[in-house]
Amino acid sequence: MTPPNTPHPTRRRRRLASWAAIVTVALSGCGPASTGKSAGQDAPGSSRPGVACIRNSDADADYCDRFLADLARRTPLDPAQARAAETARQSVARALSGNVINRCNVTHEPCDAVMAWAEQPATPDHVRSLLATVSENHPQVRLARPDDPADADTVTFGVLVGQVCVYGYQRLHKDPDQVHAAGPLPQGTCLAP
Repeated sequence: MTPPNTPHPTRRRRRLASWAAIVTVALSGCGPASTGKSAGQDAPGSSRPGVACIRNSDADADYCDRFLADLARRTPLDPAQARAAETARQSVARALSGNVINRCNVTHEPCDAVMAWAEQPATPDHVRSLLATVSENHPQVRLARPDDPADADTVTFGVLVGQVCVYGYQRLHKDPDQVHAAGPLPQGTCLAP
């Protein structure tokens, strides 16, 4: 016998199933794929469902189209590479950060001078020198071209870390704007030649 004011087990299961359905419907419109553009949704040549492009507020309007088209051409990562991809991405992002805080706090450089340097536009030579600390492979670094998966007026980079391409772009010395990890392009490079 069920105690008073306690729903019958069958009603309780139905209620839980109803809540699960409501939560599933509510969550289906959330997450990264609901903002920006998703692969398979206005992304020419893109075939990776669930991948989204979140455009920085100051990025040009065509950035997401270029990013998703580039991603669709890349070799998919196998499970082992996929596990290594986030570690590779983080190590490149750390290397490109310019070490601004440590330069003020640890090496005791004048913080005003370091901060002024950090606000200067990134240069290919500087980005290349930072990437050399992460990988023995020669990084591809250049001013962004109109066909690159990068915003205009930035330095775009790509470097092979193990078997994973880490690529993105950087506007200022202080840190990268975007850093992504994926497979190489069909010709085996991280950026188009």
